[in-house]
Amino acid sequence: MKIIKIVLLLALAVLAYSQSNNEIWQHIADKDWIATYVSTHGIQGQLLLLACAVLFTAVGAPRQLIAFTFGFTFGGLNGTLYALLCTLLSAVLVYVLAHFILKQTLLRYFSQRYQRFRDFVAVQPFSKVLLARIFPVGSNVITNLLSGMAGVPMMAFITASALGYLPQTLIFALAGSGVGSANEWQLIVSIILGIFSLVLTRHLYRQYKKQHAGVIAIGE
Repeated sequence: MKIIKIVLLLALAVLAYSQSNNEIWQHIADKDWIATYVSTHGIQGQLLLLACAVLFTAVGAPRQLIAFTFGFTFGGLNGTLYALLCTLLSAVLVYVLAHFILKQTLLRYFSQRYQRFRDFVAVQPFSKVLLARIFPVGSNVITNLLSGMAGVPMMAFITASALGYLPQTLIFALAGSGVGSANEWQLIVSIILGIFSLVLTRHLYRQYKKQHAGVIAIGE
C-alpha cells in the first residue's frame, strides 16, 4: 500500500509539473483568451481546458470563476454542465487523496477540525455535505479533504456536492454567457436559483440546529 501511495503521489507530481507551464494557467481568468483558445484548438483544446479546470479547482481556486468563464466560452447550459463536471471531478480527486493516501499526514494538521467534522457528518451525511456546499462560507477544498478523511459515503458525497454546486454554477455560467447580451430569462433564472439556494440553506441549517440542540440535551 505504501508503494502504491508513493507511485500515485509521484504521478500527480509529474502531472502537475508537466502542466505548470501550460499557457491556459496564465489566462484561466481571461474569458476572451479562453474562448479564442477553444475555438482555434478544437476538441483537444477543450479537453485540455477541462483538465486544467479540474486541477485549478482542486487546489482551491474559485469554482465560480470557472463557471463564469465556461458560460462565456460554451454558453449557459453547456458551460454549466462542463463547470459542474470539472468541479465534481476535482472534489472527488481531493476526496480520494485524503481518504486513501494523505489521511495520516492530514490528521497532524487538521485533527481538531477533523473531529468536529466527523461528528457533524455522522448523522445524515448527505444533508450535512449539502449544507456545507451551499452555505455561503467555508472552504470548498477543506470540505473535500475532511469528507475524505471522515469517510463520508462516496455516493452521498458526490450527489450532495452536485446538488449543492448546481445553483451557483448555473448562476455564474448564465452570467458569463450573458456578458454583452444579457437575456431576461437568464436574470429570472438566476434570481429564482438564488432564492432557492437561500431557502434550502436556511432549512438545512435549522434542521442541523435542532439536531445539535437534541444532542446537547441528551448529553445534559
